[in-house]
Formats: sequence, C-alpha cells, structure tokens
Amino acid sequence: MVDGTYTIHIDTPFGKKPGTVNLRTQGDTVFADIDAPVIGKQSTEGKVDGDTFTAEGTFKLRLVGKVTYSLRGEVSGDDLTIVIDSSKGNYELSGVRA
Repeated sequence: MVDGTYTIHIDTPFGKKPGTVNLRTQGDTVFADIDAPVIGKQSTEGKVDGDTFTAEGTFKLRLVGKVTYSLRGEVSGDDLTIVIDSSKGNYELSGVRA
C-alpha cells in the first residue's frame, strides 16, 4: 500500500534537505503532492501497480521555467523512494512514512 504521508530528503548542492510527499490512491490511479526543496510544491497524477507507481507531466519553477518530467516510485514497508528524470536534471527522493 502506497497511501500515506512521507517525510523525505532530497540531495541538493547544499546537502540533504527535508520535505514531504503525500500519496493517495483511487483504483489504479495515484495522486502525489510533493513539497520539497528544488522541486517546490507540485501535484501529479499517475498509475499505481501494487507498491510501485509512475507519473509524467510538466510543471513550472521560478527562475527555471517549464520542466518536463517522468517519475517512478516504490514503497517498501514504510520506506519511499522516488526517482525523477526531468528536462532540468535528475533527482532522487527517499523517506519514511510519517
């Protein structure tokens, strides 16, 4: 089950910084609300299959502009890992269920 709120950390040029990810599912759809350094506050919708999920889309960042991304994530027990491949760089978020 991926549903839950997770405290995450993202690697930045200034070290690891904290954030949160809230995941909720409805059928085979996952809704993710991310609040993290570098990425900011973003919401996305994707597909869930068991304990893994994927999403893709675009968002806008101040100073950077439009960013196209695809992400894949997995929940194992209370651990969350998300890998984001974007047009402005790649990011990995990891965390635990709050």
